Amino acid sequence: MTEITFTKNKDINTQKWDNCIEQAANRKIYALSWYLDIVAENWDALIFGDYEFVMPIPNNKKFGIPYIIQPPYCQQLGIFPKATEEIQEEFMKQVTKRFKYIHYFFNAAYDLLPNSAFTLLNRTNLVLPLIQDYISIANEFTKHTKRNLKVAKTAKVEVVKGLRADEYMKIKKENLKTKASDKALQKLYLLINNTITSGRGTIYGAYSDVNNLCSAAFILFDGNRVYYLNAFSTDEGRENRAMYAIVDSIIKEFAGSGRILDFEGSMVEGVARFYKGFGALQEKYFYIKWNKLPIIKSFMK
Repeated sequence: MTEITFTKNKDINTQKWDNCIEQAANRKIYALSWYLDIVAENWDALIFGDYEFVMPIPNNKKFGIPYIIQPPYCQQLGIFPKATEEIQEEFMKQVTKRFKYIHYFFNAAYDLLPNSAFTLLNRTNLVLPLIQDYISIANEFTKHTKRNLKVAKTAKVEVVKGLRADEYMKIKKENLKTKASDKALQKLYLLINNTITSGRGTIYGAYSDVNNLCSAAFILFDGNRVYYLNAFSTDEGRENRAMYAIVDSIIKEFAGSGRILDFEGSMVEGVARFYKGFGALQEKYFYIKWNKLPIIKSFMK
């Protein structure tokens, strides 16, 4: 079998790397080199042959022990393109040979890894194919979603595109409902700023009838996917159902394009219900856990 090499970040040929990802049927924006450079503290790679198959390895060290952990804003990684079970097994042998602690999310192209030694946990993504025209898609919205869109319309919510990264982050920080580290928020700002500048992303904002920014969503574009990557609502936005108006606007804009609106799923029932209300379908992927640390190190973790 062709050799799989562990390649340090500085030695990766990013042009060959990105070509491999972009041509893969299981392409994901999260695995592109520029994206990983923003969200990962450090990332190296396993490379099969001349970039025929690649696997990003976001890693770090603690107490001198190297470990793998999924970066923020990075839902799915794994091997690109989809590999045979034999090749998958060789990749995972290389991973477990070098790392004793792994928390890693594979992409949806893989149903099950050959190496059953891992703990495998199912995760659910939610995606909406935008093949049909808007009216056909909207006919499949649930009654709950249609009702909330009427609330937003009655409240005179207006959706616009093109908010600035600093404007988005300011209101988001003021309305955080769950704790987020300064480091994670800084990565989000860099990601938004970079992708808006390069034309890979944009922000949809919803304004109330008194011109308050009450909801916003950061959207990324790559290949045939539109990624709903991050969002927030103020109390006013939740009351006037502004996020329903934003998602409806995105669907209206891209309906009939053949793209896929990738909601990134959610394990939170209420959030998942919100996405499903627009007709989103389930897309399964899985989370692998591997802990072979010595007992004392495992305890210190």
